[in-house]
Amino acid sequence: MVLGTVLLFGVVAEKGGVRFMSEAGGLAPLTERPENLTNIVFAAIRDRIVDSSLPPGSSVSEAMLSKQLQVSKTPVREALLRLRHIGLVESTSRGLRVVQPSIAGIRDAFEFRAGIEAMAGRYAADRATTEQHDRIVKMAADSLTAARDGRRGDFLSHDQDFHLAVARAARNEVLFQAVENSIVLTRALRWRDVHVDRDFVPDAHEHVAIADLIRAGSPDLASAKLAEHIHRIMLILLDVYPGEADQ
Repeated sequence: MVLGTVLLFGVVAEKGGVRFMSEAGGLAPLTERPENLTNIVFAAIRDRIVDSSLPPGSSVSEAMLSKQLQVSKTPVREALLRLRHIGLVESTSRGLRVVQPSIAGIRDAFEFRAGIEAMAGRYAADRATTEQHDRIVKMAADSLTAARDGRRGDFLSHDQDFHLAVARAARNEVLFQAVENSIVLTRALRWRDVHVDRDFVPDAHEHVAIADLIRAGSPDLASAKLAEHIHRIMLILLDVYPGEADQ
């Protein structure tokens, strides 16, 4: 146990606990040191890209982020590698920056997601347990209730939970990670770069239909319906995107 207060590399330790000094502006410093700090750093940077705290086109660096989060550069470096893999951060001649919005980027991200979620739906229809069936059906029903009530934030949360539940039911960890990363990217593009206020009830009805097909053990139909669902949302976003349609 640390009885006094020691200041070392921006960390203040008091009586066995650890807290981080705050700094005006930028990312809020992390307040915990879990075993896998990289995951927490990754989530912190990812979420701030999605909510535009780190705006599109803004430069990011290990030094800047490690200073703001008050952690070493190592977990930041690993987190940035993962963010580059997902597509939220891109390389330039001057370093790294938050990905810029574009029609091509939206199309590529949603087409890729449609493909891998189609596979997830197929495997889920073949492999899901009864408990997983129940969770998928519940997430679909919850998304429909939220959409009908006009609770946009709740719908978005249930929407993500539904798609992740389907991917988890595929019982393929590599595929699950790919779907999870794809959801992060498309959500960033969908709500940061192209913010569209619209009726989510049709989306939720499609969730219910997909859930029923998975529970019925219909892999071909579940796969096709999932791909169609994501492709339809992509077309809505591309239709309202402020750019040239032939990009």
